[in-house]
Amino acid sequence: MKKFASLSILIIVLLSTVAAGCIGGEGTQTGTQTGGEGITLVVLTRHDVNIQVMAKKMFLQSDIAKQYNIKDVKFIKAHESLWPDYIEKGADVGWGGGPTLFDDLFKNNYLAPIEDQNVLGLIGTQIQETIAGMPMVRKGDDGKVYWIAAALSSFGFTVNHDVLERWSLPVPQGWEDIASETFAMDPPQVGIADPTRSTSNTRIYQIILQAFGWDEGWKVLTLIAANSKIYDASDAVREAVIAGDIAVGSTIDFYGYTAMKLNPSCEYIIPKGQSIINGDPIALLVNSKQKEAAQAFIYWVLTEGQKIWLDEEINRLPVNPSVFDTPEGQKRPDLKKAYESALNTQGIEFDDNKALATINSMQLYFKATLVDANQELHRAWVSLAKAYKEGKISEEKYKELKARLLEPVKFKDPDTGEIVTLTEEYAEKINDRLAKDASFRDTLMQEWRDAAREKYQSILAEVQG
Repeated sequence: MKKFASLSILIIVLLSTVAAGCIGGEGTQTGTQTGGEGITLVVLTRHDVNIQVMAKKMFLQSDIAKQYNIKDVKFIKAHESLWPDYIEKGADVGWGGGPTLFDDLFKNNYLAPIEDQNVLGLIGTQIQETIAGMPMVRKGDDGKVYWIAAALSSFGFTVNHDVLERWSLPVPQGWEDIASETFAMDPPQVGIADPTRSTSNTRIYQIILQAFGWDEGWKVLTLIAANSKIYDASDAVREAVIAGDIAVGSTIDFYGYTAMKLNPSCEYIIPKGQSIINGDPIALLVNSKQKEAAQAFIYWVLTEGQKIWLDEEINRLPVNPSVFDTPEGQKRPDLKKAYESALNTQGIEFDDNKALATINSMQLYFKATLVDANQELHRAWVSLAKAYKEGKISEEKYKELKARLLEPVKFKDPDTGEIVTLTEEYAEKINDRLAKDASFRDTLMQEWRDAAREKYQSILAEVQG
């Protein structure tokens, strides 16, 4: 596995190096090239290759591309941590990756206001400002628009009914169901993704923390992780459900719809009252040298480009419902039904600013205590649940050890030397510093990792002893 991981890292580095050549490379200082051959737009994205290929082909054939002399679109799929570097070198458009990423970019002044009147004219007419209580448009204190949703997303889990039946498992309806003793088993039948590698799973964990509250939410997350196999990417979770390797996987909605298309045994479930509808943004980037052409591309994505989501290999919910009136849209009554269902989703009152204020702390704490220490966590939890089911420990002892397992990790504050826990207030206090101070981040993550492993190992020893 180490060889494959190393190869993956090498490939990512090489791809990033090649992508960097599109902007800010030797002899190139901006994100676009003009000249005799026309304009090349550079689009930063978290979208997969299918979306990139289809968008490029459709857009370059459009009247808008011809009108603005746009001859090429270069996509750069980069980890969100690399986006500021590419933006500073002159990338033109950011597209896809979720509102938390784009709000973070907005907060750090990496987004330029959208001023094209064709784009702004869509707001309130073809694109709603809010859906199911969630913003589809981000406005600054200056009243200007900094991002607009290009697609809709909900968050839940995809199940494989054949695998559930094979293991005699119930169909889960809420997050607490996959955090229960029922799913404490080997091999694990739940799949989730590392939040430092997945924006959609990051959003799922933020939803759980707000749905259940910070303290209770971490208990739910700990048990979900204890019941899970951890994947490096969210699409790997989806593929595992489709293939029948696991029974349940945490997924964004369109991964669920794709799974249902590819395997009739799969079903996407939105936990009632425990999810949200997100708008997945598109934005103009602050150092673009071709702002007019970039905004023309944004307009296309929000209108004619909405047809991309209808493709059976993509299966996303459009933000502009007028696409369902097109010939292509009339062939997707299933997506139209899903869109209408999304409008009526019973979700939580999600505070995006609150999520943003702890995003780095949440991701890294989750990574250290639930991903890096997952082997120890899984063994301790499965052994504890099994011992209780088999009557080897009393109910009182079971509750005592389970409570210890779910306690927040205690660690030493690097600045004060005091023993603390990651309260929501502490998470907010260190959030920005974690992003900027590598030494502080590494020290804390090691503290969290060591403390978590020690706790899980002590519980396992007590169960086995």
